[in-house]
Amino acid sequence: MKDNLLLNTIIADTTKTAIDEVLESTSESFGDLLKLANLDPKKHLRYSDLRDVDFTDTDLTHYDFAGCDLRGARGIRVKWSPETVVLTDALIDGSLFAHRMAISTALANPRNKLLHRRISGLSWQDQLIWAIRNVRRGVPDLERNRLVAASLFESTTDSFLKGELLKYLEKSASEGDEQIYNMMLDVINGHSDDLHLIAKTIKILNESQAFGRSQLKAAVEALLSATDNRIVALAISFLVSVGTKGEIRELSEFALNRRAAPLRYAFIGTLAGRLGPGYDVIVRSPINKDFRDTHQGLSAEELLVLIRNIRRAHLNEQAALRNGTLREPRISKEFGEAIDGNFMLEKLDQMFARLAEFGMPRIRIPQGA
Repeated sequence: MKDNLLLNTIIADTTKTAIDEVLESTSESFGDLLKLANLDPKKHLRYSDLRDVDFTDTDLTHYDFAGCDLRGARGIRVKWSPETVVLTDALIDGSLFAHRMAISTALANPRNKLLHRRISGLSWQDQLIWAIRNVRRGVPDLERNRLVAASLFESTTDSFLKGELLKYLEKSASEGDEQIYNMMLDVINGHSDDLHLIAKTIKILNESQAFGRSQLKAAVEALLSATDNRIVALAISFLVSVGTKGEIRELSEFALNRRAAPLRYAFIGTLAGRLGPGYDVIVRSPINKDFRDTHQGLSAEELLVLIRNIRRAHLNEQAALRNGTLREPRISKEFGEAIDGNFMLEKLDQMFARLAEFGMPRIRIPQGA
């Protein structure tokens, strides 16, 4: 900034100072960055390009997003409502705003509002029965019923009922359905501390056709800053299961440096499961079969135990295949040729190198093994 004479001439000193402070800030809060930039969210954001912005931990009350492009906007613990945020003429497809705005629009219809009032006055058991009967493919007024069910989801405080309503909404969705995707964003934002609901949400994402979307990965990535380590572990596992090699490598820097062992093991276990059952064997301690931190290396004694365990598992599988108690080989598929050809050390070295490609510390075969 200081080296550009043209900008120094055009831009006021206060603006240059604000820009420098934003660039030097380590804060990831959108609200904090606005304050550093001396921008008033009530007037300075209108018609801005805010695609894919992460609003995590931002109070958006009284923000004016009129005419903004907010597609892909996401985050957790974002405080907002259709009544407190201006979204006039804003593009909100695929954003954390889309779901609740759709509900708000639906309930503006007097008939829909009356139906919502009637159903919400029932017991949770009767609400569930209504959803079973009316939120499924092929029933009349399905689109209206899904919006009413979504509004019930928002209004109830019962975590179990929320999970069941979410299940029926997902089952009634067509392939590529935007409503269920937008609802997932809203669930992730508004319920990032609800282990039961987030677990169910991530399960639905794993089973849906939308899981490959880059926006969806970004939405789940916001859960990496959740306060509950169990939810962070779920997010890590999901992102490893659907990520590219480059994305997993980037995630490894976050996951493998966590103080909480379950977060490291969520990364290691999911990656091993993705690469195959043989990898699940080599990332565990050969002594107690628990996941191990691979940066600790592998001693010659542990290597011998690992090879012995693999050979024993191979023999057991072969026996099970012969007597018909096992249909498909698992360990044998990965290690059979190496055992028969007597090149187990080379095979293990290749597998450790493969893990390193995804960001795991490189394990070396002990010298003299």
